[in-house]
Amino acid sequence: MKTSKKNHTEQYQSAPTMRTPAPPPTAEQIRQRAHEIYRARGGGEGLALNDWLKAEEEIKRKLEG
Repeated sequence: MKTSKKNHTEQYQSAPTMRTPAPPPTAEQIRQRAHEIYRARGGGEGLALNDWLKAEEEIKRKLEG
């Protein structure tokens, strides 16, 4: 009886590609970017959380892509 052997490249063609997730941004990275955002908008009180969240999102996108 003859058995069919796949060649070496056929064995691995359907293997899924695995991506290692990007590490989360550090608090220091976020702090620095949030400060840049704060300065770029001319400072002012009351928007620190918005600056932080915007900085965090920007850094996450940059690290992922």
